[in-house]
Amino acid sequence: MRFVEPKVYMIGETKLDLGQTRLMLRALGGRTALEWMSRTSPNSRSEGELLTEIAGRICYKSFGVGLNPNVKKIRTSSKEYIQNTLSKGDGSIFEHASCTFAFIDVSRVFTHELVRHRVGVAISQESLRYVRPTDLALWIPPELAERKMEFKAIVERMEEDYKSLENDYDWDSMNFDEKKRVTSALRRIAPDGMATSIIWTANHRTIRHVITMRTAESAEVEIRYIFDKVARVMKRKFPLIYGDFQHTKLPDGTWSWRPKFVKA
Repeated sequence: MRFVEPKVYMIGETKLDLGQTRLMLRALGGRTALEWMSRTSPNSRSEGELLTEIAGRICYKSFGVGLNPNVKKIRTSSKEYIQNTLSKGDGSIFEHASCTFAFIDVSRVFTHELVRHRVGVAISQESLRYVRPTDLALWIPPELAERKMEFKAIVERMEEDYKSLENDYDWDSMNFDEKKRVTSALRRIAPDGMATSIIWTANHRTIRHVITMRTAESAEVEIRYIFDKVARVMKRKFPLIYGDFQHTKLPDGTWSWRPKFVKA
């Protein structure tokens, strides 16, 4: 038995085909739209934020004055533009760009909570139907920190019993289908707290929502602990989309994040 720390890695994000984007803008708004792109693109911190702004501006054809007769002035600052969109609650433009996270050494307590968020996400999780664990690894929550050794002893007894039953099978003589069926049966002994891995892709509207919901004080402690890490990554990498989030330290040492603009 070993203790582990849940780990968060952002392993992917939306990328633009800048050549096709410029061709699209030329077709849409000629020199005016291309000049907007030339001003905006070099100052953009991420292509996800740039795509979000393009998606919003295409709705009103607001890349510059003159493209839409109803538009007499535009917001030239990307920060001002996205903040205004968030404040109005126009969340749909934040669905175009997404990020992919790998959550490693998280528990099935965490993954059972995470998969409840279904809208705008894709999920691929390590399968204990196919993966036979070599040991039991767990994260210990703050509430049990003072009883760490007692916790460890309980898990080690469970691990010993698991290994005893596992060793009753002649794994070398089994074909893969047989191994799969026995592995699937044995996983029922493993605790929900057992470490696992999951890949999670979500768009920015969903990520904003999940950070808000899952770092709330009433959220389960591990998912709050992990989405505090997510929030810090997102605020650093996407300061325009997540700049309105502020955090508060909770009594258990975890952090709660709340956005200024909740509706989006």
